[in-house]
This record gives sequence, structure tokens and C-alpha cells, in this order.
Amino acid sequence: MTSPLETATNLLICNSPIVSHNISVIRDKNTNAETFRAAVRRISQVLVNRAFENIPVEQKIVETPLMSTKADVIAPRAEFIIAPILRAGLIFSEVAMDILPVAKVHHIGLYRDEQTLNPFSYYNNLPKNYANPLETYVYIFDPMLATGGSAVAAVKLFTDLNIPQENITFISLIAAPEGVLRLSSEFGNIKILTGALDNHLNNAGYILPGLGDAGDRTFNT
Repeated sequence: MTSPLETATNLLICNSPIVSHNISVIRDKNTNAETFRAAVRRISQVLVNRAFENIPVEQKIVETPLMSTKADVIAPRAEFIIAPILRAGLIFSEVAMDILPVAKVHHIGLYRDEQTLNPFSYYNNLPKNYANPLETYVYIFDPMLATGGSAVAAVKLFTDLNIPQENITFISLIAAPEGVLRLSSEFGNIKILTGALDNHLNNAGYILPGLGDAGDRTFNT
């Protein structure tokens, strides 16, 4: 029988050797904060580059020292939004801005109630509308896709502003099947990119085997 997860065709697990090795580093409870951040940055570089593969391009003529030639450039009319979910998503945004400096950063403040596991919004700096939603591309960053509650809430902020689901990518270090299924069921046309698909959630909503609290380990708190 086919697993519901197998039908989530919008899921991409980017488990290259570099990603897999560094995920093993951040899983280790004995990894210190400095090493943890360095490993997350390496994973982020791979994931961000993969996420940016949907950036639209146009051809232009450039002059090399020897001749004229056609070259692909990022479509100038497109708008790119980097949306880290605070606070642990910030390390992704630093990498993403280095790679795509023309992007804008819109922070999303969400926290999860530890009793109900429901997300609560406390901040976002999104505009009231986008000038051209059809040419706006959104990249939402959160290290953990666990229950999927925060992911759904974050994506909805952009779909409510008429951004097409096809233009939205959700990127995480690791994901739980429960989170992938919930996000896919709510938004079947967004892209979900992760470094590893873990086994399941425990009763407290934490990913197993997981890596603990990504924010606490990133910021040594």
C-alpha cells in the first residue's frame, strides 16, 4: 500500500554527502554551539542553492573581452522574499542574502504553545500587498518542520497576499512525516525542501531522532 507521504510529490530531500555529514554533526548532543552553527551554515548553503533553482532567468547580450555572447541573468522584474521564522531561521537568511543580495528579508515571528502545540504569531514585517504577486518568489526558512503548524501559518501569510503556491518554497534542516503531510495537505503546490526526513514526533511534538532545540543550540541558550 502506498504511504500518504509518498504522494507528497512537492517534497525534496536534499541528502547529499555534505548535508548528511553535517546533519550528523548537529544531531550529536556533544556538539558545541560554534561547531553547530558552522555545520548549519554548510547545510544551509546546499539547501539554499537548491531552493533557488526556481529563480526565473532572461537572456541578455554581454560583451566578453573577445566577443558578444548570450547570457542568462536573473529576471529583473521578479521579486524575491527571504522569510526566516524567528529566531532559528536567521542563520538561513544570512546565507540566502549572501547568495541572492537582491532579495528582501521579511521576518516572521511565531512560537509554539508547548501544551497545545498550536502556533501563535507575535511579529511580521510583511507589506500590505505585493506589486506583482505572480512574479514574487518566497523562501520560508525554519530549521525544524515538526507538527507543521508554524509552517502552515507562515505560508498562509503569503498566500493571503495572493502569492501563488508554486512560487513558495519551505526549507528546513530536518522534517517529520507529520509536518510534511500537514503542510502538503494544506498547500499541495508549494515546494518543501529538507535535509533529512526523520522518523516521527514524540508526545511533546519534538522530532525523533531530531537534534533538540535548534534555536537554543544555535544561540547557545
